[in-house]
Amino acid sequence: MKRFLTLILCMTLLLCLGSACAQSGGNIGISPLDSDYFNRYGTTLSPAGNGDVEITFSCSAVGIVSQLGVSTYTVQRLDTSGWTDVTGLLTGSTGSNVSTYSFSKLFHGVAGETYRVTCTFICENPMPPPKQRPTPPSA
Repeated sequence: MKRFLTLILCMTLLLCLGSACAQSGGNIGISPLDSDYFNRYGTTLSPAGNGDVEITFSCSAVGIVSQLGVSTYTVQRLDTSGWTDVTGLLTGSTGSNVSTYSFSKLFHGVAGETYRVTCTFICENPMPPPKQRPTPPSA
């Protein structure tokens, strides 16, 4: 029976990929899901045993940016009335001066329950191009 419940939890978690939306840092005017700087972004939920869920966030930009990652996220559980927040707003993680970033968090769930994640991905201020040294005049 325990093995069956674990299998059901695994299948449910694999089907329940977190929804994600892109959001700018607010100072360069990038609309959610409308950033030319994102290359890809997503979340994965995987069973970690004993009802625990490993949540992996990953994203990449088209070049080096000043900040890339997840600003906040929420874990939700499916119940009879729909999706219910079970964690409240949690702080994510970001990298500086990077083109790719990923991290994982462990959530202590209950075996047999269905979970999903909503999160806010951010990709801020592309780094300015490096200053070029003036070419000395040729003789």
